[in-house]
Amino acid sequence: MLCQPPEGEAAYVSLSVKAGHFYDPEDYQGLAHLLEHALFLGSRHLPKANEINDLAERCGGAINAWTGTEYANYHFHCHEDALPAMLPAFCDMMAHPLLQPEALDKEVEAIEAEFQFKRKDDLRRLYQIHKETCNPDHPFSKFSVGNAQIFRREGIEHLQSALITHHQRFYSATNMAMCIFSSIPEDTLTEMLEEQFGIISQGNPAPADWPDLYRPEQMGTQINIEPLQAARRMIVTFPLPGLHNNYQVKPLDYISHLLGDEGEGSLLNYLKQQNWVTNLIAGSGIEGDDFKDFNVSFQLTPEGLEKREKILKALFSFLALIKKGINEQWRYEEKMQLFALAYQYEDAPKLMPVACEYSHHLFLYSFEEIPLFRTPIETYDKACLEEALQYFDASRIRVKLIAPGIKTDKLCRYYDAKYATAPLPESLIKSLNDEGCHEQMTLPPPNPYLGKEYALCLPEPGYAKPALIHQEHGYRSWFGQDHQFHSPKGDIYLSFDTEAFCTDVKATAAKRIWLACLNDALQSRYYRAEIAGLHYRLYGHQAGFSLHTRGFTNQQVLLAKQLISAISTTTPDREQFALRKSMQIQNLQNSLMNKPTNRLFSRLSVLIQRNTQAPVDLLDAVNGCSYDEMISTAQSALSHYYLETFMHGNWSGDEAKLFCSNVKKLTPGASGAPLARSVSRLPAGKTLLHNVPSEHDDAAVVLYLQAPSASIEDTVFCMVLEQMLAGPFFNVLRTQKQLGYVVGTGYVPHNQHPGMALYVQSPRYPAAVILKEITQFLFNQLNEIDFYSAYWHTIQQNLLKQLHEHDLSLSMKSQRLWISLGTADYQFNRNARLADCVKNMTFDTVRAYAERVANRQLYGELVLFANGHFDTDPPSPGVREDDIATFKSMMHE
Repeated sequence: MLCQPPEGEAAYVSLSVKAGHFYDPEDYQGLAHLLEHALFLGSRHLPKANEINDLAERCGGAINAWTGTEYANYHFHCHEDALPAMLPAFCDMMAHPLLQPEALDKEVEAIEAEFQFKRKDDLRRLYQIHKETCNPDHPFSKFSVGNAQIFRREGIEHLQSALITHHQRFYSATNMAMCIFSSIPEDTLTEMLEEQFGIISQGNPAPADWPDLYRPEQMGTQINIEPLQAARRMIVTFPLPGLHNNYQVKPLDYISHLLGDEGEGSLLNYLKQQNWVTNLIAGSGIEGDDFKDFNVSFQLTPEGLEKREKILKALFSFLALIKKGINEQWRYEEKMQLFALAYQYEDAPKLMPVACEYSHHLFLYSFEEIPLFRTPIETYDKACLEEALQYFDASRIRVKLIAPGIKTDKLCRYYDAKYATAPLPESLIKSLNDEGCHEQMTLPPPNPYLGKEYALCLPEPGYAKPALIHQEHGYRSWFGQDHQFHSPKGDIYLSFDTEAFCTDVKATAAKRIWLACLNDALQSRYYRAEIAGLHYRLYGHQAGFSLHTRGFTNQQVLLAKQLISAISTTTPDREQFALRKSMQIQNLQNSLMNKPTNRLFSRLSVLIQRNTQAPVDLLDAVNGCSYDEMISTAQSALSHYYLETFMHGNWSGDEAKLFCSNVKKLTPGASGAPLARSVSRLPAGKTLLHNVPSEHDDAAVVLYLQAPSASIEDTVFCMVLEQMLAGPFFNVLRTQKQLGYVVGTGYVPHNQHPGMALYVQSPRYPAAVILKEITQFLFNQLNEIDFYSAYWHTIQQNLLKQLHEHDLSLSMKSQRLWISLGTADYQFNRNARLADCVKNMTFDTVRAYAERVANRQLYGELVLFANGHFDTDPPSPGVREDDIATFKSMMHE
């Protein structure tokens, strides 16, 4: 399927292969996953491991893959003019993988590291229990990841033979579908494809005749699961046939739209009023070509855990409401109108996911049908909706109950997660099916936020860039028009710098609980606005909190004013406080169980950003926060603050000035000064060490290098070094040395101050060994920097491409301009200045800079490490300080 992209600067290619884990041999479960990895280990014309990754990078793009249930997918993007170089390499990878034993043996280690990495992941453990409680004759029940024990059972030569057989059987033309977005003429592209992919044999179609996903006795059941994290959830699953494939009516979209409603009178609103549930998500679940799990997932309160049967009855009562309202065609048409609006004015979609979606759909639909999946629904079909609702029967449900300490009697394979299964009582099933409509729940009324007209404003001089339209002590307001996207949308940002929320960790804890209470109170009140394309977000930041609204402009000013008023007039009650405080405690406790690399990067932000608090400190502060303390802290914060606003999009200058005036009236506390977003300055020539305790068995290390300043030159050099080292670092430490599954580098700025990080998480090696390998790699590369001279032009061009990237949407542009305002870039051209610096840079200047970094004259060095289960000496040498407050006090701003 060949598609023309909106802009012709890049090409996007996706190849779907009917060779997912459903086709794994019984004695080699996970083989499809291993083969996906193995295809990157070298082919006939690119024999080195990850050589195709390097080629994709030189071509200005990247390549990746994943293995799903029925399909594996391989995809890449590159510069348009590089497609003739990438396609032959991509074809060679598919047709002629080398599958050499030594490389395979190393990749088995990578799969094992991935397996170990996920052993304490609650979602992965839940997925495995799902597999063990479905039909064992259905291929979904197979273990899809694989591990070293499985792959090394018969020796590496036997594994190689199995991979070759699997590749020859399934990687044939009849099992492949490709989608390409490219502006190359269709005839030319077709000729290229025929020349390259014509060598792949036709082969035989992969079978797809599976039994039912669940046996009768596996429905009408309850599955108890004990999680590792402090979570209380109930997931009600309705097993369905392939109803999600009906793109004309989209019946499941309609049902999930009503079940997932969050407005007043909704299922969620009723359950929250009873203090049983804090969140609800409807419609997600595993799916295949001819099956679909429709999940309704509830996040439970402690009381809700005890009232789960009443929650089930409320769910079936709401389903009865939906069935009763099936004749109200206006409701379906309103949903169609909402979908049509979203489609008509959607931001430019990212083409890589679209290409992947299209290549998958090619197995099921015609070329003409596939684009219709992304278009508005057109057909009200009562019979189709009624047929879909017939499957929402209590005798078919599977209820997963997830809670600490719940009664279990089994351990799942591979992950040792505790679970138990039992049939639901027949009396409960009957009562659920007999449940009538509940008087406290209603289907949503007509949406008051749906506009009649979505007109565009005329451009006005002086607003092509953000202009300062009001300034006084405590309040500053900016406005800019959109002259690029011609969309009836816009964004409004308001940032409140509130010193009372930033004095210490107790104030930050009070802010977190207050914001959670406020968001909870606003959720049902403004949900109708959300689904009509008017979105808002109220969130905390280092110096206080922000309100962001976005979407259609015709009623957005009204929404923003209502929200600003609600911020100062909404007072949470004690019950809300208690619930949101307990949720904050649960979230913070769970964050302490995050994977080691996640915890290290979180701690890095805490250490470098002076106004950021660590979860471990916040946990104690939230625990100790009283209702009165939260109220008094919020009152103090709202009485004195600095306010900065930015309005950008489809408004006139007069509308912006009127809004500015209205905001001033609604914010009498805007009388303060802006607060600094300072960073800790790491000393050059010295290595600092900081240990982060972790519940995970893996060891992990992050080596963070902080640039000497936030100047354009230091920022560019930092970006260049990270780009240079990224590919080789992954190849050496992961592919060759197999240190671990999580290996990488990143450009990591804090408050616009540049830095870079090199990180490894390993189940096999302690932190001291990891750090030794990282530093040895780093300084070897810096001392042999001339190796990169041959790649300098490619690195330079790739960086220029990133810096010259266009804003893909109005919201992205608004966000970029808002960040510029926050960093005092009032020319709004920082990326252009960075690009000029890159363009004028020579490799000689890079060499000289690298020498200074290698001599430890420039960068501050911070090593964050987690020991995992290794009882060994910590990394050394260096100055170690594990106390957060002491560490920050040692640093200069």
